[in-house]
Amino acid sequence: MTDRRTQVLADATRQRRERAEKAVEQALRRARSTTGPVTIAAIAADAGVSTDFIYKHPAIRPKVEDLRRSRAGTVPTTAWPSDADAAESTLIRRLTQQLAQVRKQHQEQIAELRTALETAHGELLVLRRQIADRQ
Repeated sequence: MTDRRTQVLADATRQRRERAEKAVEQALRRARSTTGPVTIAAIAADAGVSTDFIYKHPAIRPKVEDLRRSRAGTVPTTAWPSDADAAESTLIRRLTQQLAQVRKQHQEQIAELRTALETAHGELLVLRRQIADRQ
């Protein structure tokens, strides 16, 4: 019974992988017909697969990278960020730094609270033993 289940799962996995490979191949064909830059993320999104699938696939990744390299010099001028985009990027960077700082503070507070809790548990254990000894 389990051998049959294993075989069914293996077949389903193989079929899913083959469908994903075909979808990536179609996305590559569509990307070849355009003139813009090619990225692994764009190909993955177009194919409906994860970027991890493309990065780990030994036959597909070189095809995507070759197409990407062949398009490296064809970046349209609209691809450069505007001043508004740069300001937004700076804001995002600043907020990310603040978030990291707050996260670090919270982690330090959690460590202090854990230490206090451990101390309290130890004191409770000592008190319980003292009460048990008196009875």
